[in-house]
Amino acid sequence: MPTQWFNKIFRSVFTKLLLVIILAGICINLVVGGFFVHLRNQFIGPFHKNVAQYLNYLIADMGIPPNLDRAREIARQSFLEVRYESPDLRWTTSDALPIAIEGRFRSWHQNPDVRYARQRGRHIIEVTTEGGRFIFGPSRNLPLDSTRHRLFVIMLFLLTVILAAAFFVIRHILRPVKWLNTGVKEVSRGNLKHRLPLKKSDELRDLAPAFNNMTDRMRDMLQTKEQLLYDVSHELRTPITRMKVALEFLEDSQAKKSLQSDIEELEKMVSEILETARRQHKYENLEKQRVSMAAFIKQTIVAFENQPPGIEIVDLPSEIEVEIDPEQIKAVFENVLNNATKYSQPNSAPIQISAKLEDSYAVVRITDFGIGIPEEDLAHIFEPFYRVDKSRTKDTGGYGLGLSLCKTIMEAHGGKIAVHSRLQEGTTVFLCFPGATISAV
Repeated sequence: MPTQWFNKIFRSVFTKLLLVIILAGICINLVVGGFFVHLRNQFIGPFHKNVAQYLNYLIADMGIPPNLDRAREIARQSFLEVRYESPDLRWTTSDALPIAIEGRFRSWHQNPDVRYARQRGRHIIEVTTEGGRFIFGPSRNLPLDSTRHRLFVIMLFLLTVILAAAFFVIRHILRPVKWLNTGVKEVSRGNLKHRLPLKKSDELRDLAPAFNNMTDRMRDMLQTKEQLLYDVSHELRTPITRMKVALEFLEDSQAKKSLQSDIEELEKMVSEILETARRQHKYENLEKQRVSMAAFIKQTIVAFENQPPGIEIVDLPSEIEVEIDPEQIKAVFENVLNNATKYSQPNSAPIQISAKLEDSYAVVRITDFGIGIPEEDLAHIFEPFYRVDKSRTKDTGGYGLGLSLCKTIMEAHGGKIAVHSRLQEGTTVFLCFPGATISAV
């Protein structure tokens, strides 16, 4: 679950745009920083020379040997701490100035009399004179230190504000994409009444009216198709009835029996088409309920338990709950179990049913040990009117609508149906229901 959440976050357009902004900010900082480093390298030589001259000026003002009172005054005005060391005299304006350690000093811009080092986190400069050496270090009360800290806090605050602003701006810009994603999911579930909100226009928000027009046209086409299906099916009932009446006036013969069989099959087909159309019409308004998967399955399979080869419950956890339209999902189970019963061998093992929870999906497994499905037919079994065993159609009463109907119902619930089969070994149907939970019992 954490891995899926992590992948979802980093696959989102929002995260990618935010990362682009962050990386752009880093690149800008690197470019600007490199530019200032280049400027520093250009001016570092003159700066070092000016510092050396300034310190020599301070030393001349203090005198050699220096006057302690004058040195303290100069140190205060310059925000510096000063230490003087000679064979005859040693003093300092502040005990906080670290003692210079030989071996850590480096030459200051090729000037042998001026060296610098870093001790205890502070930069110190040593100036050697004929009478002794002076050591200078920045005062702890130097305004630059506090200014630097304030500048760091201000930059951190501004960076936080910029990132927060970028977060909300990107989320606002990508809001139509979220609407569109929700709309596509609703349409895929058969809800053609879903509409995207129409807001002020831009490139992304222009998708809303286009999407709404598309769903309107799809719904109109489906309604036209359904109405045509209803009309044709009803119109077929009239000539079928006339043919049945006309058959009553014919003498009993083999031809009459054959015609009666064909008419009955035609009548069953019309009834099945009408029932399929009736069920498909309800997909836009599923009446979902949260039910126990185990209790629902046990209630549904009652009618098949006494039919050969029988039903065996292998694993059916009672705590799994799903949100479904019971009437529609019952039709799915009935279609699958009818197929499993019809195409099982007389001596086949019982049909096995099991269920388990996988990544918030309730996966129901229905396995029969019958004749199986040829591999070349597996890719077509969910197509309307596609029949695997055409020779047994009259006996079994199938017209290739059952699995197509099951697929439509499962997709309307946001679920999936899959079939695995081996010829002469059996068939397994997988029903996957989303949003499964564990009951608190």
